Amino acid sequence: MKKILVLLTVAVGIFCFSTGAFAQLADVCTPCDKCLVGNVGCNTAQGGTCGYFDYETGYGYTSGRGTGNCHAVFSICNCLNAGTTFAAGKRIGVALTILVNGASGQNGAYWSQPAVTDIQFHQYATQAEACAATDYGTYHFGPGKFFKSDSAGKSTTEVTTLIGGTTCTVPAANQATRIVTNVDQGYVITSADEFLKTSRWWINIPEIRIDPAVLYNGEKISVRIELLDMTSGGICADCTVTCTCVIDVAYVCPKTTSSTCLFPYFTTTGTPNPWWNGIALVNTSKTAGNVTLKVYQKDGKTGTYTTTTPVAAGSMFIATLDNIAFTAASGTLGGVPLYIEATSTFTGLDGFAMIANTQSGESMGYLCRKNCN
Repeated sequence: MKKILVLLTVAVGIFCFSTGAFAQLADVCTPCDKCLVGNVGCNTAQGGTCGYFDYETGYGYTSGRGTGNCHAVFSICNCLNAGTTFAAGKRIGVALTILVNGASGQNGAYWSQPAVTDIQFHQYATQAEACAATDYGTYHFGPGKFFKSDSAGKSTTEVTTLIGGTTCTVPAANQATRIVTNVDQGYVITSADEFLKTSRWWINIPEIRIDPAVLYNGEKISVRIELLDMTSGGICADCTVTCTCVIDVAYVCPKTTSSTCLFPYFTTTGTPNPWWNGIALVNTSKTAGNVTLKVYQKDGKTGTYTTTTPVAAGSMFIATLDNIAFTAASGTLGGVPLYIEATSTFTGLDGFAMIANTQSGESMGYLCRKNCN
């Protein structure tokens, strides 16, 4: 999330209070807990359909999205000029810009049908209320327009038609990456908003699609949210941006969705003799997945084991070999040296072997040999 320096130099603000002048680092966009940045387009766009994905509903994501509500919550009180800009009678609009790896422009991710420019939102007094909500109600910023954007994120050519359905390639004329509220529109803040201090705004992120010929290797898709002072525009000027934040909405799955790691030596898969053998499998990717271990014993016998529950993104599986229920392809495993090949359903598999003598206390360990995925 983009960090801004919030200087609160007044004792009383419109939406929030300060007990004195101080400075702090604060997030303006504050996603809800347990909502993870999910994956879209594993190998082909949106699970093979080339359709859109939707941040709030989870439609079109393939994995890794977590269990919580995904709400883009804009924290008004963390804006530098909250006390003067977000006051009763002020008219506020919004601009939403798609970013790919932090860059604006036509980079392979675009607004998609059925997206509309009249962006929905709702106001709440607390983060908990905003994250628990399930409906925007009747709140809208008002009609706007779709645009292409340049490398600086500014609006350039207007886009009048979006692509929908299962079309993968997005023609140049339809590559909308920016939504801006019309200058004569916007939400007018009320005295009730001030009184209730509804400073957490849940802002809708419209539907987005990717072009899988352009994005296919772990790119990060984000949306920059800008709240606009609609009274500052006019014939010759854009409306002033009053506060900005960036929220990450998806990762594009890489071409390779698996990786391997070789553990070249263990003493046995069986009961310690007196050596015991341990294995740690680490998921360094952003996607949960399973790992399959294939045993190759010195006597030619083989066996396999697949983790019974997925290894979470950023987590690990740890066990001693004698506690892993390997399925032998022939005969009985154990009692002789072996090596293990680990294969994951996610990229970024890493691992560590641990071997120790229960009698003498000798111990050793080594990293697995990874492939280049």
